Amino acid sequence: MKRTLLKDWKTRLSYFLQNSSTPGKPKTGKKSKQQTFIKPSPEEALLWAEAFDELLASKYGLAAFRAFLKSEFCEENIEFWLACEDFKKTKSPQKLSSKARKIYTDFIEKEAPKEVRKQVPQIVFNTGETR
Repeated sequence: MKRTLLKDWKTRLSYFLQNSSTPGKPKTGKKSKQQTFIKPSPEEALLWAEAFDELLASKYGLAAFRAFLKSEFCEENIEFWLACEDFKKTKSPQKLSSKARKIYTDFIEKEAPKEVRKQVPQIVFNTGETR
């Protein structure tokens, strides 16, 4: 079962890599910053299957994964994760407070514009429930 799910995920990700020069953006005559991504080598893309952190560390991999999540109607999950990662890197107490408030209002409170599933905040913040 696990192998089938992994194969399905690889197939879907492969589809986005092959059919999208810039995931989530239509092609235009002018090149934008987002359209200047260098496509990954096959070796780099294979690393993504071995280590999820490799996928997230690659700008193109992250863009492809975001496009995949958008197609599955759950793009807010990666946006939440990225906001939390940015929060972890913040040093200023004032910025920490405002970023925490923004994460809460955008993703966690009831009927937030990008509300994530109930389990996501619990997993990220380790609030009791086990997986």
